[in-house]
Amino acid sequence: MDTAPLKKDSQPAAATEQDIELVEMVHSLLLQNDLASPRFFEMLGRLEKRHGGGVYVELLFILSHLRFTPEEARRHWDAIQKHRSTMRDKLQTAVDLRVALVSYFLEINKKLTNPKVIELTLFAQTQASAYRDELTGLCNFRYFRDHLAREIHRSERFGHPVSLVMVDIDDFKHFNDTNGHEAGNQALAEVARLLIESLRKIDVAARYGGEEFAIILPSTSKSAAIKIAERARRRIESHAFKHASDQPGGRLTVSMGVASHPADAGDGTDLVNHADSALYVSKTLGKNQVHPFSQSRRSFGRVDAAVEGRFAAVSEKVHPLRTINIGPAGVLFRTNQRISSGTVLQLQLSLPGSVHEISLAGEVIRVNEKPRGHFETALKILHMPPADRFLLNDFIEASGVAGESDASSAPDSEGDAGRQS
Repeated sequence: MDTAPLKKDSQPAAATEQDIELVEMVHSLLLQNDLASPRFFEMLGRLEKRHGGGVYVELLFILSHLRFTPEEARRHWDAIQKHRSTMRDKLQTAVDLRVALVSYFLEINKKLTNPKVIELTLFAQTQASAYRDELTGLCNFRYFRDHLAREIHRSERFGHPVSLVMVDIDDFKHFNDTNGHEAGNQALAEVARLLIESLRKIDVAARYGGEEFAIILPSTSKSAAIKIAERARRRIESHAFKHASDQPGGRLTVSMGVASHPADAGDGTDLVNHADSALYVSKTLGKNQVHPFSQSRRSFGRVDAAVEGRFAAVSEKVHPLRTINIGPAGVLFRTNQRISSGTVLQLQLSLPGSVHEISLAGEVIRVNEKPRGHFETALKILHMPPADRFLLNDFIEASGVAGESDASSAPDSEGDAGRQS
C-alpha cells in the first residue's frame, strides 16, 4: 500500500537496515496465509518469539509503507488488534488485518492521507529485487554496502573484528568467450551456490559486480577468515563445472583477498580497498589462492628465543615447532615439515613464564632445508589478538630486544619475516 509523502517523524529509514532473512519471512507469511485466520496470527506470534519486535516493523512497512521504531511498531500493532476486534464485534464477521490497518491509520491514528492498494505479490517481488541479485540469488551490491557499514559499527561498539573476503573468478572472460554468456551465467550461479554452502549462517555473501563476489564475516578474525575463504576456494576448485576443462589449468577456480577491521582498515571503504588489493596479489601470484592484505613496514628488533609451540595450515593438521628467533613482526622457526612459501599458518606459542599460549596467523615467506630433515621457516605475522601481542612484546622486552644490527640473524630482504603486514 503506497501513501502520500510521510511526515518527518514517520520517514522510513533505509530499507537496507532490515535483516534480509526476516523481511523475506514476513513477506512469505503475508503471501501464504489468510490475514483474517487464527493461523496467521499464531504463526506471527512464533515469528515474534524468534525475532522480537522487528517483526512488526517489517509487517507494518509492507502493509502501509510507514516506517516505525520497534517500540512504535509494537504500540501501533496492539492498537490495530484492538481496533480489529471492535470492527469484528460491530460487523459480526471476521475482519482481514489489512482492512483493520487501513481503517486505523485513516480514521484513528491518521498516518495515511492518500492510500493506494498494491498487490502483495507484486510488492514482494519489488522488495526482493532491492536486496537480491536476480542471477545468483545472493545479496546485491546495495545490500552489501549497507550491511558492511552496520557490521563495522557493531565491530566498533562491541570490540569484535569483522572480516571481508573479495572473490573473483579466474579467467572468466576466457570462459565467456569460449563457451558463451549463457554458460557463463550458469557458472556464476554455481559459484554463488558453492560459496553459500561453504559459509556459516551469520555470513553474508553478495554479488559485488560481474564475476566478483564479496563475503562479510561478522565477529571473525583475519586468521579465521582465511580458513573460511580457503574452504570455499577448495570447494569451488574441486567442483565439476561444465566446460571447466576448457579453462587454463583445466579447472574453473577463484582467487580471494582477505582484510579485517580494525586490524587492516578503519572504515568500510578502506576494508573493501584492502581486501581488493589482496585479491589483486592473489591474481599476480598465480590465481586460485587466498591472500591476506599486508603492508610492508621496516624490520623490527627480535630476540633469540627457543619457544615451544605448534602450527597448523588451513587443513588444521597440527605440527610441533621450535622458534629460533621471534619479533613483533615475524618468526623464524624450525620444524620437520616442508611448507610452501605463501602458505598461511596459525601458530600457538607457549612463552616461558606465561601460563597462557599466544596465537598468531602468518604467511610463510621463506623455507631453508637443514640437515636431518629439518626446515627453517620464516613467517611474516599477519594477525595477532591485541592481548597476545602485548604478551609477546612484554616477553621480547624482558628477554632483551636485539637492535636493528641484530637483524642479520633473521630472514633478510623484502622476504624478511620481520616485515609485518
